[in-house]
Amino acid sequence: MDQVPARTFIIHPIACLLLLACTAACDRPAPVSPSAHAGARIVSLSPALTRTVTDLGGGAAIVGRTPWCETPAAADARIVGSFEDRDLEAIAALHPTLILRQSSVADPALETVARSVGAEVHSWHFDRLSDVQASLVPIADLLAHAGITTAPEAAARITASHRDAVSAPVHTTGPVLFLFAVDPPMAFGTGTYVDDLWTAMGGTNAMRRPGYPAITAEDVVRLAPAAIVSIGRSEIPAWMADASGARVAIDAPDLLEPSAWMLVQGPASLRRADDAIVALTDAQPGVSK
Repeated sequence: MDQVPARTFIIHPIACLLLLACTAACDRPAPVSPSAHAGARIVSLSPALTRTVTDLGGGAAIVGRTPWCETPAAADARIVGSFEDRDLEAIAALHPTLILRQSSVADPALETVARSVGAEVHSWHFDRLSDVQASLVPIADLLAHAGITTAPEAAARITASHRDAVSAPVHTTGPVLFLFAVDPPMAFGTGTYVDDLWTAMGGTNAMRRPGYPAITAEDVVRLAPAAIVSIGRSEIPAWMADASGARVAIDAPDLLEPSAWMLVQGPASLRRADDAIVALTDAQPGVSK
């Protein structure tokens, strides 16, 4: 008996093209109809701006964010990349009304996408604490214009809270060396957020070089700080033990993020460090504060 040959199925070329088109479409973010969401629709490409928008009452309006935006109010927002690696297609699919970014460099491609969906792009650059302070009112005004009318009042409260938080002087009178990193050791120098806050609170920063300079054992001995404070979860290196009578480590992410959170919580974190320094020096007679 002759064997029945297996059937061969031939897919028409047009059908192949349709299949490929469908597969590609499935891989793209599903577009969102702009009429389906009234009011502000914010894409934030900066964790600091996400935090500030949230603190101003606009967290529920954030529809796109970076992977590093950790505010609970924006947890359900779609991840659309970051300043360095933003997903333009995903951003366009969200039909935002506002796109916020932290940079002083223009982004023509992002501007083009924004125009195509009727969104505005606003950028901020944060070098100093004063830059963070100056951003509050413009961001609040943007939110108010988009329908979040309580934002200006929230900005005023944050400004007042910051003013109160830095008004009481710290008790540590000697210079303090603040560590930005411990391996390799780097310090918060002049012109940094920690320097701005600590000096506003009446303290003295032991490091007088600008930025975040690397430091050596010789530097620490020469600076002779009254205390060494590590900002973060890393312990202060053992070789610094003889350079200062007081060594304090505080986990304070608010001192590393230039946002409204820094303005209010940053002074509180530094005051915790100040209290710890005072407690340690009081327990060690002969050690200067």
